[in-house]
This record gives sequence, structure tokens and C-alpha cells, in this order.
Amino acid sequence: MVKNETSLAVRPFVHLIAGPTGVGKSAAATELARATGAPIVVADRLQCFTDLATTSARAGADVPGVRRHWLGDRTFADGDLSAAEAADALVELVEQLAVQHDLVIIEGGSISLLRVLCTRWEQLDWRLTVRLLPLPAYDTYLAALTGRARAMLTPGACGPGLLQELAALWRDPRRRRLAASVNGFEAVLECCAKYSIDAEVIDQQEIPEHVLHRIAALIALRHAEHGLLQQRVFTEIFESATTAPAFDSGMLAAVA
Repeated sequence: MVKNETSLAVRPFVHLIAGPTGVGKSAAATELARATGAPIVVADRLQCFTDLATTSARAGADVPGVRRHWLGDRTFADGDLSAAEAADALVELVEQLAVQHDLVIIEGGSISLLRVLCTRWEQLDWRLTVRLLPLPAYDTYLAALTGRARAMLTPGACGPGLLQELAALWRDPRRRRLAASVNGFEAVLECCAKYSIDAEVIDQQEIPEHVLHRIAALIALRHAEHGLLQQRVFTEIFESATTAPAFDSGMLAAVA
């Protein structure tokens, strides 16, 4: 949806908060949304899957008092959402929200989706600013990802844990290829092979502490590797975008 004839007064003001996995995009978007009243659109293809709420970090991201919108509500049985389809959904959602809100926040770290979106900048009648969150020191980053991975392995109030979500998918051979492409699941499956664990019933087994420690460490390592790639790609694709290096929530609050 491109509104080429739209006057400047009603053009959507869009603030994109991008960055690697686990660097605080959701927290930053939530803080800005609370300060401005703006809605958040989550630019993440994996978080469209309602049956992967824990693995995708969708669980817990829906904060009371903050309006967070996903690109869709799908299940793994529906198959993957392509980057082009996700970009279409994101643009449509942003422009729908912009009818009622002067500011719309986009929060995301999907490389494929943001690459496609970046190719459309010139076609979109948006006033756009970009905040790219940096990576912390590697040791600090890896430790934080390890703690997050361990939390994901533990079923909690938000729903099943990562192992429960994997086992539910792995019992259906038709879903295994897509499941194995997910970073967290890929690491668990590697440990399943090493420790002779059946992924179909991993949620029903008593996993030794040293194995859980290894699974969490490997998930964190895979996410850290992906985070380094995200940082490199985002630095490249957003270098020509309008950025806000001296970030000021007050400025955006005035817009909202």
C-alpha cells in the first residue's frame, strides 16, 4: 500500500528499532511505546508461529499496556512465511496503524525480511528513522544469550519450553525439515545426536544437568554467530537510511 498522493501531514512517521538477537530490541521498543503511546509492529517471521512462542521469544514480549502487533498468527503446519509475504504484511499493517497513530514503531531482527523492506524504501511514503542497537562485548553477549537459552528450556507461565515445542513438531515427519532450520532447534538436535536422545520424546525424559548445560551453551553459541551476521548485514543495509544516532525519545514523543 503506497500512498503517493498523501499529504505530508498524514504520512506515517515510522521508527525502526533493529539489531541482533538478544540485544534488547523488545525492551527498547516497549520503552518507547510507553513514552509515546505508539503501537509496535514486530518484523519477525518466526514470531508469526503461535506454536513456537517460547522458541521465537514471542512469549513474554506481549507486555500489558503496550500494543504489539505480529505479522500474522500461523502454526508450523501452515508452513514458512516468505520474506516477500512478510514484507507485504508489515507494510500493510504499518499503514493501517498510521491512520490512527502519528508514530508507528517497528521492532525486528529478521535479515531476510529487513533486506526486502530496505529495497522498498523509495516506494514507501514514510518518514523513516532507524535505530540500530549495537552488540555488547562478545563475552557479555554470549553470557546473556546462555541465560536466555536456559530460561527457554524451562516451561513456565508463558507456555511450554523450547524442548516441548520441538518434541511436538518432531513427532510429525512433515515438519522436521523446517523445524531443523530454526536456530534453537538445530542446536538441540545436534545434542540429541551426541547424547543419543530421541527428539520425539525429549520433553518426557529426565535430561541430566550437564546435558541441559551443553544444550543451553550451544543454543547461545548459534544465536551469537547469527547475531554477528545480523550486525554486519544491518550495518550495511541501513547505512543509507535516515538514522537517529543521538537517540531522543522526547523527540519521537513530540511526533506522537
